[in-house]
Amino acid sequence: MKKIGKYQISNVSSNSNGFTMIEIISVLVIIGILSAVAVSKMTSNDAYDVVMETETLKAHLRYSQIRAMANNQSWGIKINGGNSYTLQKNGSTASVNLPNEDSATHSFASGVSATVSATPGTKTITFDDLGSPVSVNSDIVITLRKQGKNPHTLTITQKTGFIY
Repeated sequence: MKKIGKYQISNVSSNSNGFTMIEIISVLVIIGILSAVAVSKMTSNDAYDVVMETETLKAHLRYSQIRAMANNQSWGIKINGGNSYTLQKNGSTASVNLPNEDSATHSFASGVSATVSATPGTKTITFDDLGSPVSVNSDIVITLRKQGKNPHTLTITQKTGFIY
């Protein structure tokens, strides 16, 4: 140990057995990036497809409900075999397009299918001039699935026509 003035200087180097803060932060950033990439690769789009189609169907049901209330005519949605649906006016295909569609028919995303009140096949949901579903004795439940998985339901109440 040397003494320079009133200060003492040691020849022994300081403890260098640990990591610097920059090294620790760099490792954490790299681990974060790798985990974000891994999680995005592991998640499937199936759940997103079902939710997207459910929200689209909900918007189109509300559209037909509003048309029925505005025009004092019967408007509705006819679900065709569970793979698509068509806007209906007075029991036949409407001459207007669904919102954000090129026709009165919307086809579900690949692999997505719909079941109405646990009954597969064709089902028409018609609204009257008050916005209530016509000729139903209970709530209408529509379940959408992608390849049998990720079920997502929407319900239309029998008396009020509330869609949720």
